[in-house]
Amino acid sequence: MASLITLKLFSILLLCKLSFSTTETTSTFMHHDCTSKPKFSPKSAYQLNLNNMLSELTSQAFDSTNQYGFYQATGSGTNERDTVYGLFMCNGYIEKCGECVNTSVHTLKSKCVLNKEAVIWTHECMVRYSNRFFFTTLEEWPSWCVQNNEDYQGHLESFNNVLSSLMDDLLTEASEAPMSYNKFAVKNATVSEGKDLTGFAQCIPNLSKDNCKKCLRDAMDFLQTCAKGKIGGRVLHPSCIVSYDPLFFQLPRGKRKNLATLASIICFHALVPVIILVYGCYVLCRESSGGNLKDKKRNCGKDITTEMKSLQFDLRTIQEATNKFSDDNKIGEGGFGAVYKGMFSNGFEIAVKRLKKDSSQGATEFKKEVLLISKLQHRNLVSLLGFCMEKNEKILVYEFVHNKSLDYYLFSPGNHRKLSWPERYRIIRGIARGILYLHEDSHLNLIHCDLKPSNILLDSKMSARISDFGLARIISIDQMQGNTSIISGTYGYMSPEYAMLGQFSVKSDVFSFGVIILEIISGKRNVNCSGVDFDDLLSHAWKKWKESKPLELLDPTLEHPFSEKEIRRCIQIALLCVQGNPDQRPMMATIALYFNCDPVVDLLPLPQEPAFFMCGKSEIKDG
Repeated sequence: MASLITLKLFSILLLCKLSFSTTETTSTFMHHDCTSKPKFSPKSAYQLNLNNMLSELTSQAFDSTNQYGFYQATGSGTNERDTVYGLFMCNGYIEKCGECVNTSVHTLKSKCVLNKEAVIWTHECMVRYSNRFFFTTLEEWPSWCVQNNEDYQGHLESFNNVLSSLMDDLLTEASEAPMSYNKFAVKNATVSEGKDLTGFAQCIPNLSKDNCKKCLRDAMDFLQTCAKGKIGGRVLHPSCIVSYDPLFFQLPRGKRKNLATLASIICFHALVPVIILVYGCYVLCRESSGGNLKDKKRNCGKDITTEMKSLQFDLRTIQEATNKFSDDNKIGEGGFGAVYKGMFSNGFEIAVKRLKKDSSQGATEFKKEVLLISKLQHRNLVSLLGFCMEKNEKILVYEFVHNKSLDYYLFSPGNHRKLSWPERYRIIRGIARGILYLHEDSHLNLIHCDLKPSNILLDSKMSARISDFGLARIISIDQMQGNTSIISGTYGYMSPEYAMLGQFSVKSDVFSFGVIILEIISGKRNVNCSGVDFDDLLSHAWKKWKESKPLELLDPTLEHPFSEKEIRRCIQIALLCVQGNPDQRPMMATIALYFNCDPVVDLLPLPQEPAFFMCGKSEIKDG
């Protein structure tokens, strides 16, 4: 919440500044670039996907619950070549975000007709779309420099030194921002008495720390060249923005006192609602501190520290809830640690994950990552309620999901409750929605890295709830770099490029999802390396597909009624997901659309041979 208050205050500060600037050059610009040479055909699938995606961006920009001024969306159909990716990022003016995005979208539609790729910058926001996946990619072209018309009147070397120092501070603060969905920084610097500069730097939120630094550094170097000697300037890249402007700069003599007084009055009245809001939030938090567990999830703290405290449980409470982590309360164990069922004195049930004590991550970073993960909310995810960090313990507290995990219903010999096909189909689609949210619709854009039936929990309505997402971040495994020497997952569900080379991407999760679909349909494990003549599930499914006998994969315990059309579609989607070449596997947004299309009318692509299957230890976490 502190970051939102900072945004609000920054917006007000800029409003006051702009009211008294001597030039409006850098505050009224609009620049667009229709960057791609390829064109799409009128009324084509690409145009339909583009219009739908732009409509979603506009809707989200006006959505009052979007507090971060950023959103990305994907428009796709049955053909992945027609997929379009888009985003908007607002530059501090959260109140004007919807208006800016709406205007920008209309401008792009009129100026970049039939272009597959375009970007537009204004003072308040940036809107961009492309037929390429660019959400995590550093891109510095096309770029644009906007400069103030006025030259600095004074000692230029001193001015440049102050500006250079200001830029360095902005780079550090923006790239190392604790919240990845707010990678921005605002800072003031004094050039001389009565002459101040306001600097601003912002990166696309899902850009890595190193890429954010590089983008900002290159933009700052360009800025100090293209706006050399000017009292204001701005450099625009697709991946980052850097600017500096005069704050009450070079006011005419005789007017400075009156203008300063007027500015103070305007700023004071603008600040009153903010002060009331902050105080009201403080009172609300104080009054609700003695409430039930759900009150701990309210994000009304004055700063990150307050939010962390609302998520923190003391070790004694956790020990009492789990009967001191007794084996009787133990309900599972994975590569990251054991899971226990717990119950508070008021009857509220929780699931407690006691992490293994081999993480090198510091306490502050651990807490910040937990804070980020706790903000992920989706009907197909298990909610993270909080954490405990005492006496060398690192513990995560989740909501308790009553109907156990998917593997219990598929593989447990003692289970007599068999899933019907409608239940299985609903579970498959629920898993797809949850993964899509993690990959593209959440503010973190997570790769799960360990999708498997034991990490799919079933709630009271037998709906899928993905668990253990974000653990790689929480225990400090970098997910966004594309490769790692720390392999953490389960053989049989890991894509070959991840298991053998440590290379991972969203397509790694897609591979795991394909394996899970085949297990749900067949009721058989993919990981079963006993016997010389073992024919793994992927090979078996591929053989039946090539023989045009896919229904022979069906779990023999499955009873009618079931839809053969839905089963065939799921098998084909699964085989598309487990293809050996990750580039051939569809994105989750495309997979979600596959479930909604009629394969008789809109034929799905034909899958290629699945990846090579590897037997080995079921759980690994080694370098």
